[in-house]
Amino acid sequence: MPSITMFEHQYRTFHELGINADHHLMEGLDQLNQNTGRDLVVLLRKGIKATQFVGVMRVADTTLQILPKIDYGVNSDPDKPIDTQPHRNAALSATHNLLYMLSYTQHLRIHEQDIVALGKQKSDWLELLTRLLAADLHRLMQRGLVHNYIQVEDSLPVMRGRWLLEQQLIRQPHVKHRFDVRYDEFSPDILLNQVFCYVVDFLQYQTRNNENRRLLMDLGEWLAPVQNPAMLTSSKLDQVLFTRLNDRYLPAFNLARMFIENTTMTLSAGKMLNFAFVFDMNLLFEEFVASFLQRHRQSIFPHGWGNLQFRIQSKGEATYLARRSPDNASVFKLVPDVVLHNLSGVPLVILDTKYKTLLPEQRKLGVSEGDFYQMLAYLTRMNCDHGLILYPQVSTGQTFRQLFQIESRSERILVATINLHQPIERTTALIHEFKETFTGALAN
Repeated sequence: MPSITMFEHQYRTFHELGINADHHLMEGLDQLNQNTGRDLVVLLRKGIKATQFVGVMRVADTTLQILPKIDYGVNSDPDKPIDTQPHRNAALSATHNLLYMLSYTQHLRIHEQDIVALGKQKSDWLELLTRLLAADLHRLMQRGLVHNYIQVEDSLPVMRGRWLLEQQLIRQPHVKHRFDVRYDEFSPDILLNQVFCYVVDFLQYQTRNNENRRLLMDLGEWLAPVQNPAMLTSSKLDQVLFTRLNDRYLPAFNLARMFIENTTMTLSAGKMLNFAFVFDMNLLFEEFVASFLQRHRQSIFPHGWGNLQFRIQSKGEATYLARRSPDNASVFKLVPDVVLHNLSGVPLVILDTKYKTLLPEQRKLGVSEGDFYQMLAYLTRMNCDHGLILYPQVSTGQTFRQLFQIESRSERILVATINLHQPIERTTALIHEFKETFTGALAN
């Protein structure tokens, strides 16, 4: 099956991609764009341009993999011709970093041996994630499925549980040899297993890796007593409860949920299933920064900040910039990415992430006026003196930091980059960068 690898915001001609303008991939990508209401990729007259969406799109027998530019290594270059060694090195290292970013944002459990094994087979990113889920579930379910009591209503020839007499008299008063009853049954057909059944069934049709297919077939047989739901919504997934009896399944559930919530499917004219499994890097960068700070807070922040509290995005009480007269309605909602505050609720630092390119050679560094004024509005309204606008670093090298003092006011805004062109699983360097960045943000 043909597989094409591109990188975010990258343009490639049809000649570079090894296809022509009327290739079935173009029609399938157009359908996926229409189905999502967003340009997952931009289809141009002579080629394809990637956007901020990264992941895997499959159209019939062709896979388009789009990776973020967070590669690392001496001989790594995503802009080199496709299938050259520097391009392959960039794809492999970017895949590693993307998986570890997701391990923070989606609370996944990464098994390095699975990544290494699939990396040797030049599998795409979807196959790596499929292996992580299938291998994890296979290890867990070898001991048997999780069971729990579920409530069952049935019409039986014998009495069992509670007799629903009123229901029976209304529904079938003439039937005397059967009883409408409600009882509890210890069963594997619970919502958690239904989620796994749904995802395992989907992935069996999508995987092209023999070992993944073997693991998924085993899981499909073990999950045979479980009902496969026609559809699962986020609100339904929220109903899955974890206790000490089943919390070992939480990482696998998080990965299964990620598959469900980030997959779009369409049917082509030939009734072939096209799908896209993608992430918006703007959101992923924001969520990764917040998750990394929370997990490593003790190593990043000063000792006196032991009781530091995080408010992430819109969680918590909404804050508005102004009130409209004369009805006194709150307007211009303020939603900073992260607010770091003390136990009394006093903001110490307001952080906003921007997945954009910073241009240190320019006077304003390439920071848009809108982004800068937005941070100033946050600081003014929340009565905070320290703001941080954080960008990804374009390439390897020294991170960049520039402090701005607001004229005739006490507020300071630090514009900085963070280097993701390094192995994210080796956290020491990244922790040090964040520590220095916050030291700069809090400078008097």
